[in-house]
Amino acid sequence: MTTFRCSQVKRKAVALVPIFLLLFTCFISPVSAFYFDFQYFETDKIVYEVGETINMVAKLIADFSEDGWCYVSFAVVTDLGPAFADEYFIPPSPEIRYLNSSYTIHPDHTNPTVSGVQAFVLFNVEIFDTVSQGAGENIEITIVRGHLDTVPQTSLVVQSGIDTILTFKVESVHNSGIVYSNDAVAVIVEDADSQTVLDANLSTTMDGLVSLNWNDSLGPPGLYNLTLLSDGNSDFLPFSDSYQINVLPALSNLSILSAPVSIHCQSPDGNHVEQADILVDHRDLNLNPVMDSTVTWETSFENGTMINLGTGQYSASIPFQTTPGNQLLNITATNPLFQTVQEFTTISVLPNSLQFSPIQSSWNATRGQDVRIDFEIHSELDWNQSVPVQFLDNTSEFSIESDIHPGTSDYLVIPVLSNYSTGLHTVNVSTSSEYYSFQNPSQFTLGVIGTLDLNNTIDSALYGETLNFTITILDDNNKTVDVVDILVYCDNDTVPFAFINNANTSISQYVSLPLWISPSFHNISFRVECSYYVQANLTMTVQVWMGTDIIITIT
Repeated sequence: MTTFRCSQVKRKAVALVPIFLLLFTCFISPVSAFYFDFQYFETDKIVYEVGETINMVAKLIADFSEDGWCYVSFAVVTDLGPAFADEYFIPPSPEIRYLNSSYTIHPDHTNPTVSGVQAFVLFNVEIFDTVSQGAGENIEITIVRGHLDTVPQTSLVVQSGIDTILTFKVESVHNSGIVYSNDAVAVIVEDADSQTVLDANLSTTMDGLVSLNWNDSLGPPGLYNLTLLSDGNSDFLPFSDSYQINVLPALSNLSILSAPVSIHCQSPDGNHVEQADILVDHRDLNLNPVMDSTVTWETSFENGTMINLGTGQYSASIPFQTTPGNQLLNITATNPLFQTVQEFTTISVLPNSLQFSPIQSSWNATRGQDVRIDFEIHSELDWNQSVPVQFLDNTSEFSIESDIHPGTSDYLVIPVLSNYSTGLHTVNVSTSSEYYSFQNPSQFTLGVIGTLDLNNTIDSALYGETLNFTITILDDNNKTVDVVDILVYCDNDTVPFAFINNANTSISQYVSLPLWISPSFHNISFRVECSYYVQANLTMTVQVWMGTDIIITIT
């Protein structure tokens, strides 16, 4: 608790001496006693303004029995009479006690005028415990007129073309709850050249508010100086506060009436350029056309000024000299009476679309040979330029690039090397030029075919039983082919007498010999078939033996 002292305070005090009361009787009886010591009463200052707060503190000891009581009070008496009272009872305590109170000086409670007035701050204490004691003290203070402050309640930035109420609160510099109510305030407005555009007398409300209606009659957009001043009254001093008002140009709307969603890029040599036609409309907030604006456009590759059509509309034909991609078009309208406004749109810049048309959808070629692929490529736009076209195998075994002139028949020769894998290859057609694009999947298939080399060993051939043989198959890369289909023919027959499906060449094979193949020499032909290999044939002279049984009897 803070203790305030003031040696200059004029005091009128009642001196009290600590009192001890002992009651004796002829018999032993309970003792009732109390201790009371009032030491001082102070305020934090002796001169105050209207709106300030008087802080008061008293120091005393009040120790008494539970049946006793101690009453304390603070009070302020101004020139208009009693203004404040703070009263309460305190419990007993043997410790020094600091009692605090405060009072804010209201203009309704005083009338200091120019010279100021005297007021009194009072403290009183009464204590009772068998006997009654009391003390009091008053301090004479001076109250003078208070200082005022003006506080903006609204933004000081206004839009031209929109009527705006500017509001200020006139209040005590010490306490925002004490206001300058129902009093005259002069308002002076000057432009940037210090010319007075408004000189008016206004009055504050009960809440201390003064309001000014700002409209276009006060002047065009720019900076203005606004001064609030008053001569004050019997409670408050005169004041004069100045503020800068920033009047912004009016708002407007800029809208894009038409613009392409997409456009083609320029040709690689820059000789062909597409034009994007843009139309915009500039209007004020009342939808009236703004016909004297400067409207510019800007992209990442170029900028320019739009043509004023005289109706609030502006147009431009923008050459899109750029590569494919998304382009942000920024349109800006400037006007001295309006704020700068911008509008944006994104235009997709497209490559020249290509269409690949092969003469047939698939080709076959044996390893070690060349294959010719005939096709046509058509372009959406005729730029009369060749296009680098890439033919890429999906297994990445080969990649060929060739310059193709769109709109004419062309062909590509693919050398099918011996190390290409057999089977179907999907060849994708694309271009490395960013100015072109194949819009649809463009491809064809190439079947790569290998050759086979057969080596057969006849293990046995028994009439009416089986033909046992071992066959070894190597492809044209000298690699073993493990699984094949084997057809077996006898002599000049065109229909095989045996068929082995998915034969495993790593093990011995056998087929049944029909009974019509008699024991003797026969030409046995083996035809081997395997997907994406040329079928291979091998004819061997085989002796078919008659099987015999030998019985050995031992006696």
